[in-house]
Amino acid sequence: MVSNTKLERKQKILIAARKVITKYGSAGLNMKELAQIAEVPRASLYRTYASKEHIISDITLEWGLSLVERLQTAAPKGKTNGAKIKGIFKSILEEAESNSLLISAVLENLLSADDTTRNMQVKFEELLPALLASVIDYQSIPDAKKVMDAFLRLLLANLLMLSSGRSSLKESLSHMIFSAEKLTGMEYWNS
Repeated sequence: MVSNTKLERKQKILIAARKVITKYGSAGLNMKELAQIAEVPRASLYRTYASKEHIISDITLEWGLSLVERLQTAAPKGKTNGAKIKGIFKSILEEAESNSLLISAVLENLLSADDTTRNMQVKFEELLPALLASVIDYQSIPDAKKVMDAFLRLLLANLLMLSSGRSSLKESLSHMIFSAEKLTGMEYWNS
């Protein structure tokens, strides 16, 4: 069981790290400076997190889970499955556009080959189905598992393009909608 003090320390570290990443990107995250900003002893910081990759992993999951919660409480409306899926994609891309440095750090962490981030990557992959489940019965999509895997890769690619400035929100959303229509089939998309 984790004590309240440890949970509070962890939360202070995550809040401070998110502020640093939002302002300077993941390259600006330095463990020594983070300990000062979070107002925790460096030894405590390292007992809580072995590296900045571990911190970014927790930030990534926290961001993903908070996005799921927000979209579940204010699910995008639409008459068709396609309109609802488009609403989810648009919400994710708008969030990414509004905080490109944080999303760049999240993507860097998600695409890392480092074994320390693998558990987080598996958990993150479960978030897109949770987002879609808030508005549609994604299980009814023909070949749902393959389609969800393709959606995840499509989303990651478009988040990367958007956060790097190589694509606009409108372009990314257009690419995602076009591909999603093809992946789900027009009959499902329009139902």
